[in-house]
Amino acid sequence: MSQLQLDLSSDTAAHTAPVAAGPTMAQRPGGRVGPPTDRLMILAARALGRARSRWAETSHGRVHALEVEGTGQGAAVLIHGFSSTGAHLLPLMRHLRGGFARLIAPDLPGHGLTPTLPDDGDGPSRAGVAALAEALASWVDAPAVVFGSSLGGLAAVRYALAEPARVRALVLSSPAGAPMDEADLAAFQEGFRVRTHGDALGFVDRVMDTHALARHVLAWGVRRRFARPALRAIIEGARSEDLLTRGELLRLSMPVLCLWGERDRVLAPAARDFYRSALPPHARFERLAALGHGPYLERPDVVARRIRAFTDALAARGGRA
Repeated sequence: MSQLQLDLSSDTAAHTAPVAAGPTMAQRPGGRVGPPTDRLMILAARALGRARSRWAETSHGRVHALEVEGTGQGAAVLIHGFSSTGAHLLPLMRHLRGGFARLIAPDLPGHGLTPTLPDDGDGPSRAGVAALAEALASWVDAPAVVFGSSLGGLAAVRYALAEPARVRALVLSSPAGAPMDEADLAAFQEGFRVRTHGDALGFVDRVMDTHALARHVLAWGVRRRFARPALRAIIEGARSEDLLTRGELLRLSMPVLCLWGERDRVLAPAARDFYRSALPPHARFERLAALGHGPYLERPDVVARRIRAFTDALAARGGRA
């Protein structure tokens, strides 16, 4: 069973990929947060890998992240997608350890151990990015390579626009955030409203190709996970004005690599076409054959090789796009 399958069924099993043993994780001050399965994944990360918890107090609320030590130079920040957690990025982090000294995977608001943040009047998504920026400022003291997948891709773009001097390079994997009119946005939201087992099966089929028995196990996990109030609020609160514009993407001055799984059936082809055409001229767009919406979950080794090739080439050019 692939890591993507375990991601979708993480209410059924908690799994992280092993890396070398290391320091234990810090306990969250003030008690536990997050659903039990997410807490179990963090405990598994402590037991199986060189990962520790990091906490940051921000003006928007508390933010949690997992950190892994590497053997290379510089820092990488990896941002997960909707309904996922930073722990799901551990397999990718393991493959990237040779290229970075530190790898940090924050839990987005309402995911993992990061609680839902109060709406500050500017929308929960923007408040979340502001909290992320404050947290990263306390954890990382030099420009970092920032990776984001799906919802995490949108967060990564927003962060890069807000803090361009803190982003050495931006790597996106099937990022969300392409503009949609009200009708298209409503249809997109409907795809995440999992009311029945049949709805959950349909979602699983859009994410991956799998055999019949696994479909039902994964659908059970999807239905439970998507019923969480914090995740429902993210979907139901999405607004067309929170999405990106061409002008915003053109402002990305740092080196950019955008990866897109050829079998992505979660985001519409129009989303892929938007990023391919709207990213600045210096950006690279690469399609990943035989992979779906979460390539870093299906084949973390493939994604890590693409990231390393991209960042190694940048280093050879002195960091220029």
